[in-house]
Amino acid sequence: MLTALAFPGQGALRGHSGADLLDRHPGPAAQAEEILGHPLRPVLTAEPGSPERHLTRVQPTLFVLTRLAALDRPDPDYLVGHSMGELTALCHAGCVDFATGLRLALTRARLISRCPVPGGMLAVTGIGAAELTAVMATEGFTDLDLANLNAPDQTVLAGPTGSLRALAAVIRAGGAAKATLIDAPNPGHSRYMAEAAAGFAEVLAGVSFAAPRIPVISNVTARPHVPERMAELLAQHLYRPVHWSASMRYLRTAGVTTLHQAGPGSLLPRLWDACAAEDGPGRARRDAQE
Repeated sequence: MLTALAFPGQGALRGHSGADLLDRHPGPAAQAEEILGHPLRPVLTAEPGSPERHLTRVQPTLFVLTRLAALDRPDPDYLVGHSMGELTALCHAGCVDFATGLRLALTRARLISRCPVPGGMLAVTGIGAAELTAVMATEGFTDLDLANLNAPDQTVLAGPTGSLRALAAVIRAGGAAKATLIDAPNPGHSRYMAEAAAGFAEVLAGVSFAAPRIPVISNVTARPHVPERMAELLAQHLYRPVHWSASMRYLRTAGVTTLHQAGPGSLLPRLWDACAAEDGPGRARRDAQE
């Protein structure tokens, strides 16, 4: 039986969880604090909305915690990361060293935080992406993008906050699905991140990526990363959707039967179960034959 280890994105950093990892791995923790220029523990204990909870502190801190959490686990057969977690997965696979990966996580967060469009993200459950796209077209929501294709019946949209709120009201009125605004500071994985992606591409051009010691699945292609395309796909990752459901399907057809999450939370194993339940064993067998 094959296993996969999944690295979560920003929303996984909640409460005080993670301080024990800093205690168990004091060396890397000290190195991280030197690179970032601030202690990590205040980020864990800060209240929502405080400067310590800005994404330029939250995302690098989560990178550190999930990387340390992975050190406590046996090596899996595959790695995958959701959104910013993909960078952590590549670091754990040895494509970049810890210091380089952390600096990239910090740079990525800084670029994202400069998004010129005030916006956020909306989670829609209960209908598929195709049906949701049809609703958006009918109602005229042309300024919203599909950001995360998390499961067959769970999609996250990104775009201007006003449009997200208006679409949420339309979906709720329909009664067939749920729409929940996510506590996200920006419209991630959408057209509004094109400027950030261009800046990240310039930085990534100076990074030398090694071949992964464990296969890492790309959010953009839902296939294993190769060194010659890592920089390209990591930049595109900022404005293209996270193909999580397709990535989970790839892992199942590759023989993975169990997915664990690095660090706190259980969202990614739940999405794994949701994708598996929707597709069923028959779908997995058909995909394997194609």
